[in-house]
Amino acid sequence: MVKPGYVVTKERHIKELIERVPPILNVDIALYKSDLDASYMQGKYLVGQKLDEKVSSASDKNKMVNIWLFPGGRVSYDETPQQAAERILAREVPGVKARLRKVAAIVSDKGYDVRAFGITITFLFEYLSGTPKKSPVFDKFTWANAEEMKKIDGMYDLNISILNELDATVRSMNTSQDELLVEVDKKDKEIGAIIKRDAHSNPKRFHRAAHIMIFNTRGEVVLQQRSLTKATGAGKWDMPGGHQVIGQTMEQTARQELAEEMGIQIPLTLQRIGLKQDDKQSEYYYLYYGISDGPFGFDRNEVIQVKAFDCQKLLEHRYDKEYSILAHVYSYTEELSFVWKKLNKNNK
Repeated sequence: MVKPGYVVTKERHIKELIERVPPILNVDIALYKSDLDASYMQGKYLVGQKLDEKVSSASDKNKMVNIWLFPGGRVSYDETPQQAAERILAREVPGVKARLRKVAAIVSDKGYDVRAFGITITFLFEYLSGTPKKSPVFDKFTWANAEEMKKIDGMYDLNISILNELDATVRSMNTSQDELLVEVDKKDKEIGAIIKRDAHSNPKRFHRAAHIMIFNTRGEVVLQQRSLTKATGAGKWDMPGGHQVIGQTMEQTARQELAEEMGIQIPLTLQRIGLKQDDKQSEYYYLYYGISDGPFGFDRNEVIQVKAFDCQKLLEHRYDKEYSILAHVYSYTEELSFVWKKLNKNNK
């Protein structure tokens, strides 16, 4: 006979709460911005100066200075940690748009926060646009790399302690399963938010993605080889694309993914909206196409290389022995034959 599993009764739960106070859950957000004039790892993090808290100066114990730290706060009982992170971004860093990418660190803040024993989850956000404005929490902001942060007088020690973890997370930023995506219903209407890993493991919940087919003026299809760090399709040849995250329209999603993965900004045409379902996920995909001869610049954390393929040869599977191409590329190339055939004809 199978023994029943451990059951936490109401009485047991109340006893636990009375006899053992649980840690408080906090969320910090580390906004990261790459430095185009330096190496990838020389990017900077956004820290803010608190309005109403001071500590002793590291250089002069008799001098009081304002605390500098990452935006953060307590997680409410009715929200997920990811939703708390998005709320904190909007409230404490107004004027800035950023994209939640990954969990960077989970640490105990015991000894740092005198108010209570807590657990702090730090999320890495990728900066997109905007300038931070004064908020109810912060008087001013500054962007600083790891070494610069260590030299800020009044910098919060807990944030300093996770800098190595933050830098390591930046290196693997594009493998994130912690992004907060737009959730839609069966009719493709927005209904809320869903964590990326949940969207990819529950076919009863729906999300959206942009698929973008790029052709050059010779009528060739321009594909990218996916990074070996990708969770799916690593090393395979694919079109650019990505998921719709909270705060973006589908058109904005398509344009941003194209800029990130191919380094171009061009007009895009929406071909159609389709639904892909399997035993793991349900995804509404928005198929776009555009025309560009580059030059193509790309983030090597996302893409290994970019190459143009003859569309007719691709459909005849003449590249199959040398290149591993994802199946939907073939169907999209065939569907969009009216685009590349016209380009071919114009070049004759």
